[in-house]
Amino acid sequence: MSADWLSGKAAIVGIGQTAFGKRGEFSERGTYSLVLEAIQKACDDAGISPKQIDGWSSYSNDPNQGAMLSAMMGCDRLRFTAMGWGGGGGAMGGAFMYAAMAVATGQADYVCIVRGATMPGNARFGGMGRPGDGPPHGMISPGNSFALAARRHMSRFGTTTEHFGEIAINARRNAANNPNARFRDEITMEDHHASQLICDPLRKMDFCMESDFGTAIIVTSKERAKDSKNEPVSLVSMAMGGPPRWGDAWFGQAASDPSGMGSAVGGHMCDDDDYVTGGYRTLAQDLYDKSGLGPNDVDVALLYDHFTPMVIMAIEDFQFCEKGEGGPFVAEGNIRREGKIPVNTHGGNLAEVYAHGMTHVMEGVRQLRGDSPNQLDNPQIAVIAAGASMAPTGAIMLGKM
Repeated sequence: MSADWLSGKAAIVGIGQTAFGKRGEFSERGTYSLVLEAIQKACDDAGISPKQIDGWSSYSNDPNQGAMLSAMMGCDRLRFTAMGWGGGGGAMGGAFMYAAMAVATGQADYVCIVRGATMPGNARFGGMGRPGDGPPHGMISPGNSFALAARRHMSRFGTTTEHFGEIAINARRNAANNPNARFRDEITMEDHHASQLICDPLRKMDFCMESDFGTAIIVTSKERAKDSKNEPVSLVSMAMGGPPRWGDAWFGQAASDPSGMGSAVGGHMCDDDDYVTGGYRTLAQDLYDKSGLGPNDVDVALLYDHFTPMVIMAIEDFQFCEKGEGGPFVAEGNIRREGKIPVNTHGGNLAEVYAHGMTHVMEGVRQLRGDSPNQLDNPQIAVIAAGASMAPTGAIMLGKM
């Protein structure tokens, strides 16, 4: 698929979100209620009626099914639904790719990508096992696994906890200006180091916090986008997948459990050069190859930040610095709003909300429209990284139309 073919035919025209809450805060509402509110707001932003949505896309087994949403929103017809496999925010790039392909090929006029979470509605307890699996053992949470990768990066390249702290400080600094953010108090390196040690070397402020939310983003053809209420943003390039065996690097698959949802006994099997990455090495190259652009063309990077070390690895994957130099790169202030490549100008998962990457896309849209709370000077290209958790992961490039 050439960039010329796709980028000329797909655009984001509407974004919508609910208020953000801590895990379980909106449990009485349920995920459908949250997502329906976000859809209405996205339609208002696009200047269309919900009846015009004829396609739905999501990822990671989101419980809000397209057929149900279509009926609840009173849509005139249902023509397309899609779901990306994966965990957390990993398959987000695929959800946007499916939507873009649907509108580019005429399978749908308006596709709405949705993602919502609360409890009940999502079994979100941070562990990888299931009820009845027996006592917890092994890599039972994402924090356990990513702590090992962080330690390996420290061993190979000299990365330090001060480098991790800079990621957290930058997130809080950007969230301070974002009225929607959950964590708006700025922090110091001392605050970071004083936070509770969870999985050595990761402390509490290295973790994102699970949240309740509803989000929706509407994609249509570039031709229809010309009539949208607000400035549309082009989907320039998309990629999904991961390096060889990278999906097994984190949680793996129990041989006795064909569903792949059992204990993480098969993990940590990929090549060492990929183990100390965010999983974007091949995706970033695909993204640049499809667009004809490179890292020097990117004005803002919205990098999935469920854990601070993964942002450092993503910076290296997307070639904003050499491999192994991510720590010193962030320590020099390069990811701040005034720096070489501003990162997560909304506060990201760490400080705005853990919405499985959807608000990273929304911030990319806002930056290119010119209405971000931390607006940069006329950005033209934004790169978004989906969740670095397991294959497939994904990446998206947005551009001004």
